[in-house]
Amino acid sequence: MIYFITKGHTLEHDVQTIIQVFYPNLHYYVTEQPKQQGITIESILQHEKATAIYYENGIQKEYAIMEYECEKLSTKEKKRVIKCSIYKLLKKITGISPQWGFVTGVRPAKTINELFDKGYTEKQCIEYMTKGYDVTEKKAKLSLKVAKAERDILSKNKQNDISLYVGIPFCPTKCLYCSFTSYPLAQYQNSVYDYLKALKKELCFLGEYAKQFDLKTIYVGGGTPTSLTAEQLEYLFDSIAQYFDLKKQAIEFSVEAGRPDTITKQKLHIMKQYGVNRISINPQTMNQKTLRLIGRQHSVEEVKQVYWESRELGFDSINMDLILGLPEETLKDVEYTMNEIEKLHPDNLTIHTLAIKRASRLKQEFDCYTLTDAQELEKMIDLSGEYAEKMNMLPYYMYRQKNMLGNFENVGYCVAGKECIYNVQIMEEKQNILAVGAGASTKTIDFSQNRIERIFNVKSVEEYISRIDEMIERKKIGLK
Repeated sequence: MIYFITKGHTLEHDVQTIIQVFYPNLHYYVTEQPKQQGITIESILQHEKATAIYYENGIQKEYAIMEYECEKLSTKEKKRVIKCSIYKLLKKITGISPQWGFVTGVRPAKTINELFDKGYTEKQCIEYMTKGYDVTEKKAKLSLKVAKAERDILSKNKQNDISLYVGIPFCPTKCLYCSFTSYPLAQYQNSVYDYLKALKKELCFLGEYAKQFDLKTIYVGGGTPTSLTAEQLEYLFDSIAQYFDLKKQAIEFSVEAGRPDTITKQKLHIMKQYGVNRISINPQTMNQKTLRLIGRQHSVEEVKQVYWESRELGFDSINMDLILGLPEETLKDVEYTMNEIEKLHPDNLTIHTLAIKRASRLKQEFDCYTLTDAQELEKMIDLSGEYAEKMNMLPYYMYRQKNMLGNFENVGYCVAGKECIYNVQIMEEKQNILAVGAGASTKTIDFSQNRIERIFNVKSVEEYISRIDEMIERKKIGLK
């Protein structure tokens, strides 16, 4: 466990976030005095300098100072100098040099886009990241590439555009690393239709509200939406079609098919019938031994079979998700996966870095697995990027998460013209997104003040069903 002290400021979250870069997957506690056992980090902001002090067993061992000139710092700059002082200290103590420096935000490309809006040149954006936050030039250039791709997509936005997210929180099983709002289908079979009926009720309300807007994208995610039976899936799509005009215009309609063992020809036909034009088939790895280890029931051959069946039925925008750093995997395993993916040549490829989520089984059983170190993971990431380039794919969206191995990133690659527009909208938060389902969050943008409001649904399936009228009432108030 790690203890920390704050003096002269109350930015405890920011202090903890930068400590986690160097000491991930531990417990972090605020204290008032250095602890007599273990590590304590003290963060002080006063007298035009941010000071970070490292204590070991109550004894001061090292410190670092970040001086600043302005007496009244903006909140953003205050966070920067505090993080910088702790970063300098822990970089010295641990010998670790994070590739993202002390950038802890989840959307680095968003920062670049904000700089573009202020008139920064590409060179100035790179310098802002490398000199201002100690980001490596390689990661700064990746941010720039993604920002430019996103900027091109976002330039087509109109204030009257909206997207729709539909959450299906059921899965066949829960994977080792998963912490999403998802429920094992076997345990909730008797609740599925009640859930879909509640969902339909929420869609009915939002469909009426959405008539004043132009619907641009629909994303059905989860969980694993295709864990529903064919009949349940048809009921879901019919509910969407009743309240949203799917034929009015060209809509990007995505379904997170996800688990190959849940996809059948019948379900693919149903998706086609209702206008779904983008699907995800997510192997995570093409190594059978790893699939078993992480709790995936499908085989590598099933991945290939479902992929080619989808192609034969006319799906011309297919994404595949992969995870780097899975337990026991080596660079050789990743190279095998990338070779197999290259043979399939999907239109989109999303490369995730394993994140150790607090609510995951992996976190609870952390000591049972051998995980990839940062140096090996960097090689895996570089290798996946090389394969994406070989497949004529470019990075177009990116995000980061807490407790990612090596403090790296997730990157979406695609061939030209196959970008997932919804992914960019959800990352950059430049469009109103209506959301239905357990755990779903509706986002509305006040464009005049660049302010985002969120309307949350409860996460529990049972509570969502029993409190659906309350969820609708929340939207009635929040969407006025």
